[in-house]
Amino acid sequence: MRINKRSIYIFICSFLGVTLTWFINHKMGYGAVIANGLVGVMAAIFLPNDLAGIAYTSSFVGMSSLEVIPSMTAAALGSVIVWLVFLTTAEIYSGIGGKGGTTAALSTIITKTIIRIFS
Repeated sequence: MRINKRSIYIFICSFLGVTLTWFINHKMGYGAVIANGLVGVMAAIFLPNDLAGIAYTSSFVGMSSLEVIPSMTAAALGSVIVWLVFLTTAEIYSGIGGKGGTTAALSTIITKTIIRIFS
């Protein structure tokens, strides 16, 4: 896993996707579906296709309930986990349908496990 310009873009998109969705969902009170939709539309408008897909996939983690991702700090941790999963599984999931949901689910499970261990 190399850290280069592309991986930094992936990190930024992952971070913004998770944290913005979590914020719109829980702090602004619009709910998970609307938060995910807003982030997805903004990503599609402002980002190239591949990065928009990464931001949208990351926003699935931000849709989690407060029992799963209880704070903005936990959401930020989730964004790091999504980033790492994206970087390490890019070739494995290439061309397979459902990789966005699988990536988000795996990242959410790992994040929740880390939170449970340290709380």
